[in-house]
Amino acid sequence: MTKKIKPHLIEIICWFVLIGILSLATYSRNQLWKNKVDLMLDCVKKSPQKVRPYINLVYAYLDLGMYDKALEFTQKAVHLDSKFPHDYNEFSIFYQKMGDFNQAIAMGKKAIHIDPKYARGYYNLSIVYQKISDFNQAIDMGKKSLEIDPGLHMAHYALGGIYLESGQYDKSIEAYREFLEAYPYFPNVHHLLGVAYVAQKQFGKALEAFESELKINPYHALAHVNLGQIYWYEFQNRSKAIYHLRVATTLDPFLPNRKVIQRLVHFLEGVP
Repeated sequence: MTKKIKPHLIEIICWFVLIGILSLATYSRNQLWKNKVDLMLDCVKKSPQKVRPYINLVYAYLDLGMYDKALEFTQKAVHLDSKFPHDYNEFSIFYQKMGDFNQAIAMGKKAIHIDPKYARGYYNLSIVYQKISDFNQAIDMGKKSLEIDPGLHMAHYALGGIYLESGQYDKSIEAYREFLEAYPYFPNVHHLLGVAYVAQKQFGKALEAFESELKINPYHALAHVNLGQIYWYEFQNRSKAIYHLRVATTLDPFLPNRKVIQRLVHFLEGVP
């Protein structure tokens, strides 16, 4: 009887030890951020007329999920009337994260008003305008950021997404390809490029893009789904279609249209 109980007892002990370790890690992480808030609060008290300590404090509150406090100190920082465009760009990012896009735009415009050559201000505004579906303004801001700083490659990435969302697939492809020249292994970009190629019915190039994504991230479930569907519906390659669709359902239990994909796999497996 003792021999039968002992393994279960060991499992129970190990389970409680694991819970204890995870709880301690969570406590330590929370304490770290709380200590950071205390440190930043002290910096604000010592330099109440400087914007940077407020920005650091807001970041600390955001990391803790204390959005009300983050908003409170963002508003206090704004009232200090900084002369630096970077500060207003940070304010714009904060408001964007909190879903206040009107304020995000207002702060972004203030940043580029202070310095009309501040490329990151235009880039950030392009993202905000995309979120409110003002694609024309988003494109204008993205292009402007690249005119000022051609090395701001993330603007190509942003423009790729804006063009894709607004149905300008040829321009989306161009923007993503520009970005990939600088960052060929950046995650998910090859997948988005593949989506743009599918929209243009360039299925051969779409296959290449999705396969490239899997070289970077073999666990990209949607890339597997897209490959599986293209291999079957466009090229009637049953074996490759089954492989990619089965991998996709294995990788992601919350895959969109999971049941539809599983039915397709079952159908393909029954095809002679």
